[in-house]
Amino acid sequence: MIAHRAVGGAVTTGYGVITLARARDLADFYAAEAMHCRREGAPAAARLCDDRETSLRAAVSAAALWRRAAGWRDPEAADGPW
Repeated sequence: MIAHRAVGGAVTTGYGVITLARARDLADFYAAEAMHCRREGAPAAARLCDDRETSLRAAVSAAALWRRAAGWRDPEAADGPW
C-alpha cells in the first residue's frame, strides 16, 4: 500500500494534505525511525518506515514537478501563506 501520493500538486496522506516542507520533515523522521528499527533488530518495522519515507519523497518530487508545470517558480510558494 502506498501511504502517500501526489495529487494535483499536493502531497496527500491518510489524514489529509500536507505541505512540501512538512512532507520532507516526515520523510526525515521515517528515515531516522528505519535506522533505529534496524539497530534494534526490527526489520519489518524498518521496512515499513523505509516504504513510508520512499513514498513521501516520491510524492514531494511529483508534487513539485506538477507545481512547476503549472507555472510556480517556487513550488514551496504554493503552500502559502495566503
